[in-house]
Amino acid sequence: MNRTSNGLFELHQQQGRWLFKGTSRTPFWSMGVCCTGVGSTKGQDDPKNPSYGGYRLFIDDNAWVDDTLAKLKANGFNSIGGWSDTNLFQRHGGKDRLPYFEVLHLGAYNKAPWKDMFTKNNAQIIDKAAKDQIQKLRNDPNLVGYFSDNELGWWREALFVTYLAMGPKEPGKQKLIEFTSKFYGGSYARFARDWTAKGKSFSALDSSAKLKPGGNGMSLVKAWQSFLTDNYYRQMKDAIRRYDPSRLILGDRYCQFYYPNVAQTATKYVDAISTNYGADWNNGQNTEYFLSTLHKITKKPVIITEFYMAAMENRSGNKNSSGGFPVVKTQLDRENAVRTYLKDLGRRPYVVGAHWFQFYDEPTHGRGDGENYNMGLVDIHGEYYQGLLKVFRDFKVGKPWNPTFKSPIPTAPNLVEKDLKAWDKVAALVKTGPQPAFGDMYLCADKDNLWVGLASMSFTDESLYPNKKIPEADRSRFEVKVNGKSYWVRFSGNKRTCTLSPGLKLGYWRDGVRSELILKIPRPASRRISIQASLSTHGRADRMTWSDNRILSPAK
Repeated sequence: MNRTSNGLFELHQQQGRWLFKGTSRTPFWSMGVCCTGVGSTKGQDDPKNPSYGGYRLFIDDNAWVDDTLAKLKANGFNSIGGWSDTNLFQRHGGKDRLPYFEVLHLGAYNKAPWKDMFTKNNAQIIDKAAKDQIQKLRNDPNLVGYFSDNELGWWREALFVTYLAMGPKEPGKQKLIEFTSKFYGGSYARFARDWTAKGKSFSALDSSAKLKPGGNGMSLVKAWQSFLTDNYYRQMKDAIRRYDPSRLILGDRYCQFYYPNVAQTATKYVDAISTNYGADWNNGQNTEYFLSTLHKITKKPVIITEFYMAAMENRSGNKNSSGGFPVVKTQLDRENAVRTYLKDLGRRPYVVGAHWFQFYDEPTHGRGDGENYNMGLVDIHGEYYQGLLKVFRDFKVGKPWNPTFKSPIPTAPNLVEKDLKAWDKVAALVKTGPQPAFGDMYLCADKDNLWVGLASMSFTDESLYPNKKIPEADRSRFEVKVNGKSYWVRFSGNKRTCTLSPGLKLGYWRDGVRSELILKIPRPASRRISIQASLSTHGRADRMTWSDNRILSPAK
């Protein structure tokens, strides 16, 4: 047994599996719903953009709360997720209330991390935000814990650019100058091997600083990012603990992408790591690395704070066109994808819960920012998607399971070059090396070719390079050795072009913060193959490896 809180709710490890434990003392896996509320209220309706409004469906708020809680409980939900109307549940929920989670937005009150986080004013703003919110919540026995923020976006290069551009007397700029000097041992000559800049001293450091091709300047950028995040997590924890000494601190809800060093920095300040995480493919399948690495590098339980699946067939008229979320054709496809997604979470003993985003469909023509998705358990007319409810009702946490890497390399699927969705990613997965994995490598084969798949977080920003163009030497480099023969590709940025070694052909490439790559090489003569591979990315500041010995399935 392992408990990480002295409050009313604890994180509890039982037979290797992480669970929450509340006042009932019964451990539970948190199945929650975000944005659980009455929606638009009387007078807010826009007839040109219809939306969900509980007031049209129920005689009063009390009736809405009673009905909503009863339906959620009957369909497998035991928690209320972020941005829900907790005040409404406090007033009308009575003894039937569900445990809930609160998003505090502590950093966002002063636009962290994009405004100077080293000013006295920043610390005061965080403290006031914590005080104003926590004092109203801390005595509520149904409160599980706090998310400090949501999707702050710890973008590595962009943060460095932001602090470079600050005035020379700003506290953040002074910190950056001090940090940079210390990083290079006080030697500006060492700094100049990695950077070009107009000034000739650390004190003159400004936005003219650019990375030199082939240098190690990105290691400074990565270290500064870790320093910033440590400052944030420390301030956040101190502020929460001043006003609530014992509730769970559950992280800052990463934006479906994370830097391993950022998550590692959070470890000493949080009780759990949180991330928003939609399925990697719209059939509900996930990569292996995204969640397993998050747990391995933090040794913390992981909670999924948003997950989604939308269908073009829906009763709210949602077009699902604003981008960024998985979309399928029919409600049956949606149900199957969510079932697959939850099954994957359930076999991971370190995942402690998942919160569906969201309770109701978004307005027909989109909310204020244009987002227009069939996200809901319920449509804008108040009717539940019954097939989706059954998926949640039937969900049970499964037995822990991890890849064995013992299967033969599988036969390539039809349309192997289209994307990785149709691949047998369990059998095709290649064993990683000792470094934190920020990507999965897959192998499959047909009678003529060995196909290599890569799904990774290998995003490199162009903003720190001259003319905002990543030089060839600093682009992501993926190398694969098959029985000693080397093949490599460079990718990322630069008008989405790839540079390939002789004998290697590009099948598919989707660039972005979570990228996907399919490569084709000639099938080896021997069925027994030795694989060594490496991915160097983020200007060589991050690297991971794979190594395996496998058997090819018979040629077909």
